[in-house]
Amino acid sequence: MHARILAGIAVLLAACTEPQPDAYVTRTGGAVAGEPAGTDARNEACQVQPGRSIPADRPVLRAREAYCGGWTQPAARVVELSGSATEADLDAIAASGLWRSWLDQRVTCAAPTRTTIAGGGSARLLACTRRTGGWPHVAIVTAGPSGPVVADGVATSLPVIERLATGRVGGGGTAAGSGGRSAALELAVARLSADAFGASDVGRYEQLMALGRDLNQTENFAAAEDAYRAALAVQERVMGRENPNAATAMLHLAINLSNQRRLAEAGVLIDRAAALAPRAADPATGARVLHYRGLHALNSGDPAAAIGLLQQAEAAYMALTPNLTAREGDGSDLLADPLVQSAVLGLAEAKRNRAVALSRAGRGAESGALIAESRAVLRRAGLEPNMMVGRALRTEAGTDIRMGRTEGAAQLMERAASRFAVAAPGERPEAVTLFLAGQQRLRAGNRTAALTAFRAGAAILRARQIGLQVGLVVPYLDALDQEANANPGLAGPLRAEMFGAAQLAQRSSTARFVQQASARLGVSEGNQAVQGAVRGLQDADRELRELFAERDAAGPNNTALDERIAAAQARRADSESQVAAAAPGYRQLLLAAVDADSVIRALGPDEALLTMLLGPREGFVMVVRNGRVDARRVPVGEEAIAALVNRVRRSSEIGAGGVPRFDAAAAHELHRLLVTPLDGTLRGASTLVVAPDGPLLALPFGMLLGTPVQGDPTGAADWLIRRHAVVHVPSPQTLVTLRAAGTGSTAPLPYIGFGDFVPPSAPQFARSFPANRCGTDARLATGLGRLPGTRSEVLASRALLGAAPDRAILGAEFTVANLRRQRLDQYRVVHLATHALLPGELSCLTEPSIVASPPGGSPSADPAFLKASEVLDIKMDADLVILSACNTGGPGGEGGGEALSGLARAFFYAGARGLMVTHWAVDDAAAALTVADTLRRQQGGVSSAAALRGAQLLILDEAGRNLPAAFAHPYYWAPFVLIGDGRRPGATSAAAGAPARL
Repeated sequence: MHARILAGIAVLLAACTEPQPDAYVTRTGGAVAGEPAGTDARNEACQVQPGRSIPADRPVLRAREAYCGGWTQPAARVVELSGSATEADLDAIAASGLWRSWLDQRVTCAAPTRTTIAGGGSARLLACTRRTGGWPHVAIVTAGPSGPVVADGVATSLPVIERLATGRVGGGGTAAGSGGRSAALELAVARLSADAFGASDVGRYEQLMALGRDLNQTENFAAAEDAYRAALAVQERVMGRENPNAATAMLHLAINLSNQRRLAEAGVLIDRAAALAPRAADPATGARVLHYRGLHALNSGDPAAAIGLLQQAEAAYMALTPNLTAREGDGSDLLADPLVQSAVLGLAEAKRNRAVALSRAGRGAESGALIAESRAVLRRAGLEPNMMVGRALRTEAGTDIRMGRTEGAAQLMERAASRFAVAAPGERPEAVTLFLAGQQRLRAGNRTAALTAFRAGAAILRARQIGLQVGLVVPYLDALDQEANANPGLAGPLRAEMFGAAQLAQRSSTARFVQQASARLGVSEGNQAVQGAVRGLQDADRELRELFAERDAAGPNNTALDERIAAAQARRADSESQVAAAAPGYRQLLLAAVDADSVIRALGPDEALLTMLLGPREGFVMVVRNGRVDARRVPVGEEAIAALVNRVRRSSEIGAGGVPRFDAAAAHELHRLLVTPLDGTLRGASTLVVAPDGPLLALPFGMLLGTPVQGDPTGAADWLIRRHAVVHVPSPQTLVTLRAAGTGSTAPLPYIGFGDFVPPSAPQFARSFPANRCGTDARLATGLGRLPGTRSEVLASRALLGAAPDRAILGAEFTVANLRRQRLDQYRVVHLATHALLPGELSCLTEPSIVASPPGGSPSADPAFLKASEVLDIKMDADLVILSACNTGGPGGEGGGEALSGLARAFFYAGARGLMVTHWAVDDAAAALTVADTLRRQQGGVSSAAALRGAQLLILDEAGRNLPAAFAHPYYWAPFVLIGDGRRPGATSAAAGAPARL
């Protein structure tokens, strides 16, 4: 089981095992309805109604609960007991007995203080702190009209407690006369913080914590992050950033960040929580820190470290629990103590998590016993909730899978799915487990049972608009493929189902990023006001995330930062309202998965979509064309495909020895695996839209070779670009949403271009890359020479598109400041011809950047870098953004086949419909020719895809004639690719896209 799931389990554990709100005061029903009880110390109106009794050494005469400030949980409980109420009785009740034991399970209290309440009655006041959240709490023992009265509640409820205890609530809910001031209230005033918080704040905190728990339980980690972050904000606002009881919410927030692979942010919060934990009111906080560090280590790919941390967590939990090894009975006494219950559940989960860590570390034989121990702990304590049992069964099934016990694993998975269906019906845990069960049924040869499980899981995923890891989805496609081969008459609908199933796989971060941007275009349908509203919401989300990360790492009492966050939250709320009014379909468009019919409707009559899904050992490639889906199995997995991609790329990029010999064998093998099986369906398609997967994102598909080549391929070789114009999209969903945006930009001006930058000087680079840390970077950056060819490239492009002379910004005028001053949303084509720097090339560069000219008098090179984060703030409405720079579409330092760099993603977000980017360092002359000829053809009325194809075919056809023969090498003609549609005219002609001659 994946560490993300495991980490989510731990968050559920900590959240659901802490005492719930009704562990402090008993829930008596739904809406509050009762008699007025006056106001609390914060002037919040309160109501009183009958409540349940609590453990006490004397008979209970009456129990009442007070609700204040609209909170749906009782703010206080007042219980009247029978018998005498002498001073000695009050002392005894306050110091020991059943009521005091019940209180101590939920709060930590200082020694009782003798005092008086309003009316002069003797009382014992206990200043307490709630173990969950650390909120100030009070308890009081006093003499009532009929005997002793015991009460406790949120600190601000003390005035209400006094009125109820003395019977001074009149018909209007006000005190029936003061009868003397309250010394107890004066003693508690320092803890009341009446101006800082009230019952509604405590209620808000607990509601948010419960919401975070529920969202985490369904493995919706991003939404759980929002809930826990809001809970932490309430707590820190009232009690300060360094209050030790903030550690609990901080840990919940941290592990949800870790689940999303935001590991650095999570680590900062875990460290902060660890520093606070020793002083927290909840004694389990230290154990939880160890537990969460272990789960974070699993998320970070370090099972060995996780094993040690989880073992330490087990020992810490054990110190808080009774001896369970020889325990008998139903565990009802443990259930009465929420602290022990929390520790028992923590112990069980830590054992189970360690079992998984052992398995991931190659010590699977040891994991079975730990899983059994985990179940035994829960059973002995009488604590076997469906969610935890489901996860235990799923972990046990994982052990069976590793031991080759397929049938047993399938049965355990099905039992686990049934448990999840009760605990969280229709949520991600149930769907994941159904897919795992289907995988085991398929391995056992029961395809019918496998498809039943897969389809049930897929229905949940579609309803909840969530995805799964590729490795879980590929077996579903395998089962459908087997079924289609066994039943040719049903092949059509089964292949279409395969396409839809492939869309259930979680896509790369690039696909999600570009999908967000394309959704903005799709929902607007050319309406600039709608585009602006959606863009405002996306910008607000990005701003808040950055501010929250800054606050997580900041020191205490950062009022200015808190004010910025509050202002950003207000802006986001306003943006949300604007989007809801202007574009109610945005959320659905952003989240909905596409089916084959949606793609069929989006494709033109001469277009085909080629997409694929690569699993660990095998994959599938699919084509949508002429209203139907064809699919074929790829007999190798992602690792083998990645090796072929690397061979092709290494043989395409210039190195120290010049341009290497092209690996034609690898280029043909990729074609044989991915394209050849579908040649019949693809034949005749003028445009091929490619939605690659995994490492294939790093490859220009036009350079694949359809037939083997002996020696070096020539321009006349069977390159894929000779058969089709090629468009790349991160996912089929992106294609559908981009096509909803119409055919083109509404910007009034044709073109603006930037080029021929003046490189920063060696001293300027040295200041940006200090020699003691970044000396190598400084030497590499200093080697960036001027690109004189880009001047002619930009000037030729400007002339071709008929732009004004001042729309070519060159030389020293090409600065970042000058670029940002331009209204780039007024241009249909934006062209940047310069160098690009990527973090993988310069170790001290934190994000991808385009290099411009430094402004006059700049002491360093920093102002010359246009960073990806700055591009996000640019507003565009461009058919085409040309990034004629080195590696603008390269891996970007992210790995995993993320071929779109941060720069490319940023420009898409800024408002580009199409990006023409490069996959490796480009030749100056070839780049100028490619860009100019592409724009010339586009001006002739063809699409951006056909125009780029025409320019590439021109180079191939003229290589060895009017161009050097070396230009047939992909280094020269293949690096440029089109991502997204670019320009899509209403009609194109084949002749317009035909290659010209020099």
